[in-house]
Amino acid sequence: MKRKSLCLLLAAALLYVSGNARARQTEPVSLAGKWRFSLDEKDAGVREKWFARSLPEATELPGSCEQFGFGTPAAEPTVGRLTRVVRYEGKAWYQRDIEIPQAWRGKRVELLLERCHWESNVWVDDKPFGMQNSLSAPHVYDLGELSPGRHVLTICVDNTYKIPVGTWVHALTEDTQGNWNGIIGRIELRATDPVWIRDVQIFGDRMTVEVGNTTGRSVRATVDGRTVDVPDGGATVELPMTPGREKWNEFSPVLHEKTVGLKASSYRDAKTVRYGVRKLAVENEQFTVDGVPFLMRGPVDECVYPLTGYPPMDKEEWARIFSICKSYGFNYMRFHSWCPPEAAFAAADEAGFFLQIEIPLWTMDAPHFGQHPERDRYIENELDLILKTYGNHPSFALMAMGNESSGTLDRLVAEGRRKDPRHLYRCENGETYEAGDFFETGQRGVAGPRTDWDRWTVGAWIAGSQDGQGEEPKGGPVPTLSHEVGQWAMYPDFDEIAKYTGTLRAYNYEGYRRSLEKNGMLALNKDFARASGLFSVLLYKDEIEASMRSWPHGGFQILEARDYPGQGTAIVGWLDAFWDSKGLIEPEDFRRFCGPTVVLARMPRRVYTVGDTFEAQAELANYGPRNLTEQTVWELKDDEGNRIAGGTLPAVEAAVGRVTGLGGVSVPLTGVKAPCRLNFSLVSGDAANDWNIWVYPARQPEAPGDVRIAYRYDEETREALARGEKVLLFSDPTKGLYKIERLMLGPDEVRLFEVKRGQNALAGTFLPAFWNLRLFNQVGTLGLLCDADHPALAGFPTECHSDWQWADLLGRYSASDSFRTAGAPADYCDEMERRWGDVSDRSKAIVLNGTPEDFRPIVQVIDNYERNYKLGLIFETRAGNGKLLVCAMDLDTDAAERPAARQLKSSLLDYMAGDAFAPTHELSPELLERILTFDEE
Repeated sequence: MKRKSLCLLLAAALLYVSGNARARQTEPVSLAGKWRFSLDEKDAGVREKWFARSLPEATELPGSCEQFGFGTPAAEPTVGRLTRVVRYEGKAWYQRDIEIPQAWRGKRVELLLERCHWESNVWVDDKPFGMQNSLSAPHVYDLGELSPGRHVLTICVDNTYKIPVGTWVHALTEDTQGNWNGIIGRIELRATDPVWIRDVQIFGDRMTVEVGNTTGRSVRATVDGRTVDVPDGGATVELPMTPGREKWNEFSPVLHEKTVGLKASSYRDAKTVRYGVRKLAVENEQFTVDGVPFLMRGPVDECVYPLTGYPPMDKEEWARIFSICKSYGFNYMRFHSWCPPEAAFAAADEAGFFLQIEIPLWTMDAPHFGQHPERDRYIENELDLILKTYGNHPSFALMAMGNESSGTLDRLVAEGRRKDPRHLYRCENGETYEAGDFFETGQRGVAGPRTDWDRWTVGAWIAGSQDGQGEEPKGGPVPTLSHEVGQWAMYPDFDEIAKYTGTLRAYNYEGYRRSLEKNGMLALNKDFARASGLFSVLLYKDEIEASMRSWPHGGFQILEARDYPGQGTAIVGWLDAFWDSKGLIEPEDFRRFCGPTVVLARMPRRVYTVGDTFEAQAELANYGPRNLTEQTVWELKDDEGNRIAGGTLPAVEAAVGRVTGLGGVSVPLTGVKAPCRLNFSLVSGDAANDWNIWVYPARQPEAPGDVRIAYRYDEETREALARGEKVLLFSDPTKGLYKIERLMLGPDEVRLFEVKRGQNALAGTFLPAFWNLRLFNQVGTLGLLCDADHPALAGFPTECHSDWQWADLLGRYSASDSFRTAGAPADYCDEMERRWGDVSDRSKAIVLNGTPEDFRPIVQVIDNYERNYKLGLIFETRAGNGKLLVCAMDLDTDAAERPAARQLKSSLLDYMAGDAFAPTHELSPELLERILTFDEE
């Protein structure tokens, strides 16, 4: 080899080694680990210059004060939410020695604190470097040039509530992550040359590169191969780029990387950005990605992470969460009044998941936007930081200005659209393209035992609306996103208490457990949890299908897929607060009604007689990756799997982004062996779904002669029992009711009422509590627990839980009462009841407190965990020489039009006429007097 060639080869090798060494020398240095520490409960640290002395205690970062036991221990359990074992509000000081390597000489040093709660101040040695207070983005401090060697880094974190963003906001509320003090995520030092790349934002076929310059003079630099002049202080340049060809979407989340290099004299830098190629837009009242319509389907994340009290900061945990969500058919998640960390965006990018991000604002107890200049500037800065920090992520789809807030928020929408058109912005004031890209409104609730309704056939109302009035969606021109669908409460399983081992403890659950035990029903805990949970899932199915039937539609957000153990404690999920399944429904079964492609049925009712004809219209909501043309197979079967009828509908092309009619089904029910429950199923390609219907005889036999029917527990009824007769007592659903006072966060006495003569029952309702009883005082019951094998129900097919055949019997089956509970205008709620034929006064739940512990109603109403009264809908007792069966339902009014009512009455009478009617308990005359008589009698 020639000497010259050898020299060139050695020079190249040395240059390669030097370049790699240079890269290693400027890699971030993690500061995770041990830190010196001190609480500053008297706010003396700045005055006494704690940054200039060694702090006396020790802790670890990342983490919070509370995690390591710093703060005030809880004196007693918190009511209505999880209890923070230790809590601290004020200033806390963190300090450690840092070593600046020789290789960093002449470089600028940057400190990154990925997430602080809330305000941070930084000193190096005794020099201050200012304050930052974002709740949504990293705090990044430019420390300038630090001499090689040892320095003392001191950080003061202050979580005092200073800026009125609203104490309910999920970025800090005690009902979710809480106002913890600390630093989580990455904590690191980074070094760059005095000319460096601050930021890269990729906008399709162009990009903006922000270049920093602290040289004190203008420099000429080459950025991604193009020469630009960078003045002192830096500049942002716009450059063309050729994006990757493969697109990003929920079915194919392809990611690309772009490395931008910088050269300026002897200075070098490079920044690599991951991005996805996708264009979000709105068209024909739908969301589109690259021109293809899709439907947002997903839960709300309210920052409930009980083990740490703050959100996970690692991508692996977020990947687990999104994997769980996708298994249930979701493609979207709304972050309620908070912004998740970088790891969540990165995991969502890889999962093909759409995220709705919100600024930390909820004006429930804070000034409206536009009324507090300092706060408003803070919120504007939060929006800017969110867009800049996370804007490159293709999963970052929707941007909203907090939760249910009021004020001149359209200013923020306009600013966001101007700065970053890669995302879609929620309309905050109005429902037009000028106001934003999508409209979010409350469309929760069901319309009773039918499936021929959709989201456009019910009104909509949302708290925080500008005029406080309900208004139906206008159907255009922007997509409508259903706000916080569901919120159907269920009973907690107290075995979950053992999972709360971190900074938050489930003392609220323990209180409910003691109450249930005190009332003699602890053995029923799992039965209550399962029966109420299965009913809640049934209602979520109904609500989700209503959204899937709606077209055009933007989508829906479920509140919530998991429990929310705050705001009074809302047990509303088929997953617990840890994203773990409760065993109520398998993911593959949930996807049948909540996947990209769902087969649907429009049925005007679910209760029939053998003289009726069952009719249904089949539809396919296709939001999958391609158009479909499939034949649809339908079947009607009984509970034993016997085929009653079936057939095949002709193949129809179902285009992506539409709800397509597949054809009709008509089956005369003559000859069906009634009473029975039948299952109607549809299978169209890979999509399958099913629904239960009930078929009863058209006429009922005459009542048996040896059973007395009574409507008052009066002297005549008592004498009949004394003579040894069998009495079926229909206790009037309008009598003896405790009057519900609708209050938000009312005192215990509005829930724990005294049971006495004339006040011995709760009004009946098919629907369970909305959200929870403590936040919204209401009837609050949680569905039925039926002894399905009891002979009294032999002629009335039922499972252990409420289902649609009970809706007419119990009454209050429409959405109206949940809206009324949440504060919607009365005339709006009344109109919903009129529209759907909903009725009150159909049933009541009689309080059976004081009965023997092993006394169980045949049909028990599951009471709220706040109250835990023993409630009976149908129960029996010996009464002297006679036998008494009590039914707290009106089965007679309009009976000719109510086949379920006729059938249940017939089933009860048949039972009483036979030998099986043999009550095992005898309730005392005094108790019967208290629960069955009223003052006017």
